[in-house]
Amino acid sequence: MRTFKEFQHHIDLHRERVVKLGLALAKTHFPALNLKTLESFLWLHDHSKTLTNYQSLKKYEYNHSLFPAERLFEFYGRTPKTNEETLQLIDVVNDINAIDEEVCVEFFKLHADLSWGIQDAFYTVEKVADLVDRSLDPMAAEEFGHPMILASEFVQDPYMATLSIWLETHYHQITKDLSFSNPLCYKLAE
Repeated sequence: MRTFKEFQHHIDLHRERVVKLGLALAKTHFPALNLKTLESFLWLHDHSKTLTNYQSLKKYEYNHSLFPAERLFEFYGRTPKTNEETLQLIDVVNDINAIDEEVCVEFFKLHADLSWGIQDAFYTVEKVADLVDRSLDPMAAEEFGHPMILASEFVQDPYMATLSIWLETHYHQITKDLSFSNPLCYKLAE
């Protein structure tokens, strides 16, 4: 990945894979969930990284000169080497997480009829889909600057590990043609 535009495309593909993975997981393991509502929720994944308008960032009290994804791109492909860099990366991640958390709060306010149990299921589906994608996406090791371990080995919760194993087994079938390493996807980012 050489440019910020390519990084944005990589983020878009990750978000699309999270949606597809989450829906596939829900269909098999959470059949009672409303898939249309879940899909709307899943499309909010990493929403903060798509914001490139200061007006929309103001409502989240975001006060940096660079957009969240631009700040994150500064760390692409490397691990921080100094304490100052580590603190800068933590600051970026905290800002991104705060925006995304607020986006989820807004979503559930609009869907106040969803019980806490359903909301928890939505979060579980999103978390597992995200972790599985990050562990199996060919670009993840490059993005994070280190080899990735399988989500099923990373998560501590046995239930989430079981869900992760199922998604890992079906990952390539579900995410076919949605990898940045796919020449077609790579060409689209140019």
